[in-house]
Amino acid sequence: MAEMFGLQILLVGIGACVVFDVWQRLFHRFTAIPPSNWAIVGRWAIGLLTGGQLIVRDLELQPNRRNELGVGWFVHYTIAVAYATIFMLLMKANILTAGFADGLLFGAVSVVVPWLFFLPCLGKGIMGRLTPNPLLVCALALMMHSVFGVAIGLGFWLFSG
Repeated sequence: MAEMFGLQILLVGIGACVVFDVWQRLFHRFTAIPPSNWAIVGRWAIGLLTGGQLIVRDLELQPNRRNELGVGWFVHYTIAVAYATIFMLLMKANILTAGFADGLLFGAVSVVVPWLFFLPCLGKGIMGRLTPNPLLVCALALMMHSVFGVAIGLGFWLFSG
C-alpha cells in the first residue's frame, strides 16, 4: 500500500511539474516573458553543495558550472515531488482534498517558498525586491504555483476515482 502512495506521489509530482513547464512555455509564446532558467538553479545548487553558500549575489555573473542545467532540472523536479508529498500528507491529515479548489489553495499558499526562500537564495531578495520589477516577479511566481497546485490537486483527484 505504501508503494502505491509513493508511486502516486511520484507520478503526480512529475506530472504537475510537466504542466508547470508546458504552461511556462505557452505563456512565453504569448507574452515574451521567458520561462525559468533552471541552469541558474543548478548553479546555485552546485555552489550550495560544494561551497556551502546558501545566498548568492549576482549569480548570473558567476561562471557556468559543469552540468548546471541538468542539476537545475533535477532540483526542479525533485522539489515538485516534495510538494506532491506534502499535499498527500495534508490529504491524509484531512486538511486538503484532491481536486481543483484545494490544489489552487495549496499552490497559492506554497508561493511563500520562492518569495521568502528561493528568490533570496538566488540573490533576488525577499519577494524579488532586488529585481527590476518585483511585483511582476511575485505575480509570475503566484501564477506558476497556482497552476502547479491545481495540477497536483487534479492529479491526486485522478487517482481517487
